[in-house]
Amino acid sequence: MTQTPRPGAGTAIPASELTTTGTALLAGPVLMLGYGTVRLAGGHHGPGTAWTAGHILLVLGLLCFIPVVFTLRRLAADTGPARRATARAGAALGLLGIGAVLGQAAIDLYVGAVSADRSAMDARFDHFRSQPGITPLLYTVVPLSFYLGLLLLTGALASGHPRRIGPHAPVCILVGTLVTAASLDLMPVGALLYAAAFAPLGLSLLRRGRAADDTASIAAASLKGFSAAG
Repeated sequence: MTQTPRPGAGTAIPASELTTTGTALLAGPVLMLGYGTVRLAGGHHGPGTAWTAGHILLVLGLLCFIPVVFTLRRLAADTGPARRATARAGAALGLLGIGAVLGQAAIDLYVGAVSADRSAMDARFDHFRSQPGITPLLYTVVPLSFYLGLLLLTGALASGHPRRIGPHAPVCILVGTLVTAASLDLMPVGALLYAAAFAPLGLSLLRRGRAADDTASIAAASLKGFSAAG
């Protein structure tokens, strides 16, 4: 029988961080799924409500991964020097990639807001991409750091003893990234694979966060009762 990895069993993480990260691990892939679904339904063809709503979902999904990156790095704190170094590199790359994709989304939202039709959008996109360094920085090279960072983080956590995340997680991240890179129309599939990678850890962190909150509440109530009795 396979045992569920105990994430961060020896790592002291505040209850609030456990709850925030657990929620983000569940919400991030769902928001990315929403963006992929809107895009697949035709919201990427031109300006309008679907274009704006889809990109807002993308932005919210990316923001969810900021606390995820920090907590995953912390979970690797006691997994050995090599894995700690890998997790630090993964966190740095992940945050760099998130920043790049957020920049890309900001441009997309701006262009969608000020353009009357797809032709006007294409002209504005061409203008932005013609600026030196913008294409590799926001569209081609640097955004890949996000996916590489997640792969390094999950790989470090899945290979330690004890494991902090299931061994399936880096596999799902890799396959989900390759599927999305093959075609953006497959982004919903990639998002589901990300959900499969992170859902078990997210649920575990939520349980730990609630347990820590309950323990703190009981301790506070006991202290209050002791003080009243004194």
